[in-house]
Amino acid sequence: MSLLKKSNGNLPRSAEEIEEMIEKASEAYAGFLTAVGFDYTADRQTVDTPRRVAKAWLKDLIVGSITPEPNITVFPNDENYDGLVIQSGIPIVSMCAHHNLAFTGYATVAYVPDENVIGLSKLNRIVEWFARRPQMQESLTQQIHDYVADKMTCESVAVSIACKHTCCSHRGIKHPSVMTTNKFSGVFMEKNNMIREEFLHAIEVNGAILK
Repeated sequence: MSLLKKSNGNLPRSAEEIEEMIEKASEAYAGFLTAVGFDYTADRQTVDTPRRVAKAWLKDLIVGSITPEPNITVFPNDENYDGLVIQSGIPIVSMCAHHNLAFTGYATVAYVPDENVIGLSKLNRIVEWFARRPQMQESLTQQIHDYVADKMTCESVAVSIACKHTCCSHRGIKHPSVMTTNKFSGVFMEKNNMIREEFLHAIEVNGAILK
């Protein structure tokens, strides 16, 4: 079986491959539980835990690593709309590539259309596809930005992500702080620009949701 060389990469798998991966991952996680001192088979609560964990990874937590890119629908910008398109409050559920612990929060994605506009739910699907992999938040922000800019062939794209990381709150320093990452291009880079100011206000709304 071919292996991903980057933790946040993508390699679509067939249904048969996924089932085989679940079986192998179940065996491996059973070994892990034993290695850290648990007789998982002796407790009715944990006897099926290895398979549950394997399924959670492959069906939910890293599904963006093993599925094809979403079908992105774009429509002609017939009225030549040149204002801001913002989708805010997009849920982020991802996993730190360093400790394999969850980080969660919200993304705000915006762009200024050129020839096309994107189907609104597609921005959510793009975020979900990239988030559901072992990730660094910085890389996730960049991936979403570049993908939207490429698909829309537009110069002005902005992505902001604010998340709480359990690798920070549940271990190490144990502080439940919020990390924010931003990637701007085009008019979003210009100071004193009304479009930029409108987007920055949307970021503030995202931050309020997390508090």
